Amino acid sequence: MILLCIIFIYMLGIRIGTYGIFKKLGIEQPWKAFVPVLCSNEWQQIIKQPSWWTWMLFIPGVNLFYVASQLTEISTAFRRHGFWEHFASVMFAFVYIPFLGFSLNEKFIGPGGVKEGQPPLNRSAVREWADAIVFAIVAATLIRIFVAEAYMIPTPSMEKTLLVGDFLFVSKFHYGARVPNTPLALPFVHHTVPVLNCKSYSELIKLPYKTLPGFQKVKRNDMVVFNFPAGDTVVLENQAPSYYDIIRYTAFSNHVDYTTARQMVWSDPNQHVAARPVDKRENYIKRCVAVAGDKLEVKDGVLYINDAPAYRPEQLYTPYMIVFKEGMIPTQEKIEELEMENISNRLGALPANHFVVLMTKQHVEELRAMKITTSLDPFYYRKGEIQEPVENIFPNDTLRYKWNVDNFGPVVLPKKGWTITLTDSIYKQYERAIHVYENNVVEQRNGKFFVNGQETSTYTFKMDYYWMMGDNRHNSQDSRYWGFVPEDHVVGKAWFIWMSYAKDADNFFKKIRWSRLFSSIHGRWAPDDKKFTE
Repeated sequence: MILLCIIFIYMLGIRIGTYGIFKKLGIEQPWKAFVPVLCSNEWQQIIKQPSWWTWMLFIPGVNLFYVASQLTEISTAFRRHGFWEHFASVMFAFVYIPFLGFSLNEKFIGPGGVKEGQPPLNRSAVREWADAIVFAIVAATLIRIFVAEAYMIPTPSMEKTLLVGDFLFVSKFHYGARVPNTPLALPFVHHTVPVLNCKSYSELIKLPYKTLPGFQKVKRNDMVVFNFPAGDTVVLENQAPSYYDIIRYTAFSNHVDYTTARQMVWSDPNQHVAARPVDKRENYIKRCVAVAGDKLEVKDGVLYINDAPAYRPEQLYTPYMIVFKEGMIPTQEKIEELEMENISNRLGALPANHFVVLMTKQHVEELRAMKITTSLDPFYYRKGEIQEPVENIFPNDTLRYKWNVDNFGPVVLPKKGWTITLTDSIYKQYERAIHVYENNVVEQRNGKFFVNGQETSTYTFKMDYYWMMGDNRHNSQDSRYWGFVPEDHVVGKAWFIWMSYAKDADNFFKKIRWSRLFSSIHGRWAPDDKKFTE
């Protein structure tokens, strides 16, 4: 509501000011100032620009440049062409344009700030560059916030769909651009200033979660960029594992409880713990496999949504237990050709010639055809088998939930307006959503639940939640480890790949993956088939 009020005041101020300018110039129908297209047409005539420029209002991103340029041109036409005057004409247009329109001392000179027949204004090279740089920074920042943002795939969690070295654009407008929680921030950096290693933002102004209208909602199989939910707290010197995993491993390795482990981490002089607002948490990209209200379950390595097998990416990496015949282990060259990723070290000591590797079905069949194995079978953790004694599988409670990445759930994703009955077991699944994401104080006393001081036996969710998983499911830190992704953490929809670079290739031309350039991500790797989405 606050954002809508700000936008309304900003636009209304411009319209009122434009009405005053139209009257000052003797335009017969000054009411056109309140009709967007008609207003723009009049502006083009005033500043002597082509009338077709009006159509730029309808091009996302371009329209931001267009409006800003029109505001500065109007300011110049009143011979207000100083740097700060141009800055005010854009940033404070809701008061600046009315000032030009209704002040008796402000005279319209003409397009470019000169009368007809006079030479144009002389501006120094420094001023021209300053105007261009500031305008470019402001425009690029607005585009990055509200239209699209560049992103690079840093890890192999989405192999073989999105590859390390893929450079893509993330659309902000598909789901509706999110208004920054921390608007006071340096442009073009996320949460940390490079080299200086300090915060790139200030929390003096903090805005609530709001989005602009979007074209669609997050759907199953969409590839989504989102803020890492467990990234609300970080150990600055060791950000690869989550803060919560660090606490768990500290507790396990030192044989202490979580409270003591937390004190140990916070008191370590070599570690600095910091909290981050939602929009400054790390960006992750995964496939949304389930949406609010869905029932999700993984059984023997197979994902089920609402009791039906979920969409399986064509080149999904899955683990296989392979036993090679004596002396017939493939060469390193053949291993690379079959794109085998050895993950045996995660399982401790294995017998000779036994390996657990990640492979695609296609390459498994090629390996079978070589007839160098005595067995080649899918591998998965058995139901009830704990992967490791550390409680790092959601909901991080091995007493009640003996889940692992291959046998997980069932769990139902919270949906806005959905009410649950609070019990010890149920609350554990939704504890973080209720307490952290929806900002409630929850206490349990004498077997009863108190939410924000009020005794209750139920809870109604305020947001929708999603479940994100990597296509490379045994090499992906995803929702199976840290749970639900709230709607206010969604950044945008993976749009298209504009560059793809394989740094390990032999030469420059091989380094560029030409077939992936300008690929539409959802047209190629995210089918919208009803049998997978209903």
